[in-house]
Order: sequence, then structure tokens, then C-alpha cells
Amino acid sequence: MKNNDKGSKDGKIISFPGLKDRLLAFGLEHLDHHRFEDAANLLGQAYELDPENQEIGTAFLLALYESGNYEKAKYICRDLLHEGIGNYFEITDVYLMILIQLRNHEEVIHTINILMEEDEVPFEKMEHYKKLYQFSQNRLNNDTQLYDKQIGIQEAFFTTDNINENIYKIAGLANQNIYPYLNELIQYLSKKKAHPFLQTMVLNVLREHGIEKEIHIKKFHFQKNIQPLQLKPVFETSFYLELMIQMKEKMEHDNPSLFIQLKEMVDRHFFLLYPFELEPTECSLWLAAYLCMGKELYGEFLDLETIANEYDLAISSLVNAIKFIKNLEEISLPNL
Repeated sequence: MKNNDKGSKDGKIISFPGLKDRLLAFGLEHLDHHRFEDAANLLGQAYELDPENQEIGTAFLLALYESGNYEKAKYICRDLLHEGIGNYFEITDVYLMILIQLRNHEEVIHTINILMEEDEVPFEKMEHYKKLYQFSQNRLNNDTQLYDKQIGIQEAFFTTDNINENIYKIAGLANQNIYPYLNELIQYLSKKKAHPFLQTMVLNVLREHGIEKEIHIKKFHFQKNIQPLQLKPVFETSFYLELMIQMKEKMEHDNPSLFIQLKEMVDRHFFLLYPFELEPTECSLWLAAYLCMGKELYGEFLDLETIANEYDLAISSLVNAIKFIKNLEEISLPNL
């Protein structure tokens, strides 16, 4: 399935002359300066152009590993090993360390067993593999205390209910290895008493770190399974963008101050709801509901029947929408 012709057919990268070499050179430069995420982005593009290039493949793998994107690095390792690209045992060593970071100790043991069965392991690596095997075996035997000491992780990520402290902790994960805390972060997304603002922050961290695994999230009365990497950013969804377009057309010219206030309100609500959205996803309904909120802010008379008729809405739907918005407004937000 290797295809180096990455032109306009797949909509990804147009292969201009010398592009691959420039991407590789810039990617290696970012690697040298420890800008690992930028390096991974550039080298990933080069890898798409030439996935059989050993230098590109190994550099891309290193950038992913150093940036903490272990899930993606795992699949690149498998591709390199399957295609026989690069030094087999060097790539295998990286693969095993990735599996340990992901706490996939069953796969560590399985991989080492296969290596031993092949009877081609260099003598100097035998002791190393035995230690990794024993380490993973200890972990599977629930030797948690030994594991935590060796890996050096904290006992828990959420050690306080203070929302401001947790905001700073979650924000700090942007440039950190999140995998020691991955299970706790995922569990927080379905925790009954979790704060929706913090849940959105956690979800953004998982998305930015390229987490592909399916996880369950609960917020308000919503729940569903999602893959963080597949989500659009909160303010780039089609519903949000369309609502903003209609709101801007409706009031930015006549009342720019009100438009700014309502946009800030909408932004807060979409952030709290993410990855869910206002339901039903009917722009006219929510435009009317937020307009009613604006009238209340300014102390204006609220004629719901007239507004419902103007937007061709059932008055009961408008009342319910306003009630839901007010419920969102009652959620305490951090003072940063």
C-alpha cells in the first residue's frame, strides 16, 4: 500500500521538486533544537511522501517519541518493522519502550517471547530484553509500588477539587508526557462530579496529544463514545460557525456591544458542552434564545410569542432553549 505519488488526488501533499528533502532538513533542524512537535509535523509530511526512506522514517519515529505521541509512534514502529526499514533491533528497542510508556505490558511480553523464539537476538541485548520482560511481568502481577518507583510517576493527577489549581495542572500537560496520567484523565471524562470546564480541557489535551483510542464521556445529560484525535476543535465545528455567522449578521451592525456579550456567552457554553453541542442543532432556535438573553441583560421587554413567530419557532421550544442557556450560565467558572 505504499504510494509515493501524493499529489492532488488524495488532497494531502503536492510533491514539488525537492519538497521531501526540505521537509527532512527542516524536521531534523527542529529535532536538534528539541522542538519535537514541529519536527514531527514536518517529518510526518516527508514520511507521507516517501514512507520507505530509512532516514525519514527513523527521524519521524524519534520526533513522535520525544513529543510524547506514543500511540502514533507505535504504529510507525510497526510499519518500519514490517517493511524492514532501519535497524531491526534499534527499532524494536524503541517499540518496546513505547509499549512500556503506554503500559501495554502484555504486548511487551509477547514481543520479547517472539524475539527469543526467533533465536536471532544479539548476545549483548539478551540481558536487556530479560530485564524488560521481568519488569512487565512484575507490572502484570500488580506490583504497582515497584512500577511507580521505577517510572517515577505521581500517585494521582487530580489531588484537589480546587478548579483553578486543576486548570493550571491540565494546562501544564500541553508539553508533557501525559501517558502516566492517561487512565485517570480518561476516567475523569465520565466522572459524575467532574467539572465540565475541566473535562473540556482534558479532552483538548487528549486530542492535541493524538490519542486515538475510543473513550466514553459523560456531560450533563449527554454521553457517547469518542476518539479525541478525530474531534474538531471546539470553535471549529460547523454548527458553532454557522451560529456565529447568523448572530453576526443579525446584530453586529445594529448593536455591536450586545453581539460581543452574546458571542462571549456562546463561547462559554460551547466550551462547557464540548464535544456535545446545543440540541437540537437548529441555528434559528438558538439565535432567538440568545437574543432573548440579550434583551434580558439590557432590561428590555421580552415578548416570547412575537420572537417565536419571527423565527418560525414553537414557543415551547424557545422557552426550553432559554431555560437550558440559563442553566449553563449558573455553572461557576474559574476566575483566572
